[in-house]
Amino acid sequence: MTPEKSPLTYGELPPEDALALLGNDIRTAILWTLSEARGGEGPPPVLPFSELRRKADLDVESSRFNYHLQELLGTFVERVPPEETDDDAQVVSELASTPGEGFRLRPEGTTLIRTIRTWSDEGDAWLAPFELDQECYHCDTALEAEYDNAIFAIRCPGCEYVYDYNLTPPGVLGDDREETLDNVAAYNRSQRLAFARGTCPLCGNAVDAEFVAGEETGYPRGDLRTLLVRRGCDHCGNKDNLTLGEVLLRDARLVGFCAERGLDVTTTPIWKLPFAATDRHTTIDATDPSKATLAVDCDGDTLTLTVDDSLSVVDRRL
Repeated sequence: MTPEKSPLTYGELPPEDALALLGNDIRTAILWTLSEARGGEGPPPVLPFSELRRKADLDVESSRFNYHLQELLGTFVERVPPEETDDDAQVVSELASTPGEGFRLRPEGTTLIRTIRTWSDEGDAWLAPFELDQECYHCDTALEAEYDNAIFAIRCPGCEYVYDYNLTPPGVLGDDREETLDNVAAYNRSQRLAFARGTCPLCGNAVDAEFVAGEETGYPRGDLRTLLVRRGCDHCGNKDNLTLGEVLLRDARLVGFCAERGLDVTTTPIWKLPFAATDRHTTIDATDPSKATLAVDCDGDTLTLTVDDSLSVVDRRL
């Protein structure tokens, strides 16, 4: 009879305790070694104790290495018994390793290393301000883009209106400016659409929604804004502010309406969509409870969508 397996559990430690496990160079070397062994392909590999220690290339005795490995078990690393070779491998005991078994990253460990890789760059992750082939919708000045301190920003140097200001990993930086802008547009869209659908793009938790008046957003030129929809995750703390147009980019009727008139809003950079980049097409219909309407003009026709304070579309008119 095959013994019943207990399910893997994640998030057993409070965040501060999980972070405390990383304060040692042997432990970080173990995590990095297990990650590097993957080679970018396939599931996380299982490394026997001796191979893991050899690949980590640390000048420490076996008992000390094993102690720090045990500290990582159950949070960032799991032990795979010799009889378990599939993806359902479980962490078994906290005893020293035995011949035939091995170790691999748990999802938390994989995510940790991926996060470090995502926000790390060997060179200077920086772009001096450069001009875009697009004019500001408010003052007709050419827009500028720059990347500094992990923030990619697109703004107008004339009226100071901010079109995009987003925490963005250095991986968006391409070989030229056009490639970089394409990468930024795709990355930002994925983040905003996740928030628009009510899901945190980092942890998958549901996010809340709050209508914030333009003057209270903290953005430059609040006088040019009608409202922003502030979405936040109470689990991981991730937050973002979206225009009503960005929120409604998920709406199938809006996508179809624009597509029928030759505008693909699923690939066009958000800063090139007037109804999403500005509030010029947004009106506040009511407060307490909140209700707002977006008017999307395309090829001579106008689609209006009204949302309530839960961001549900309560009315569509063409």
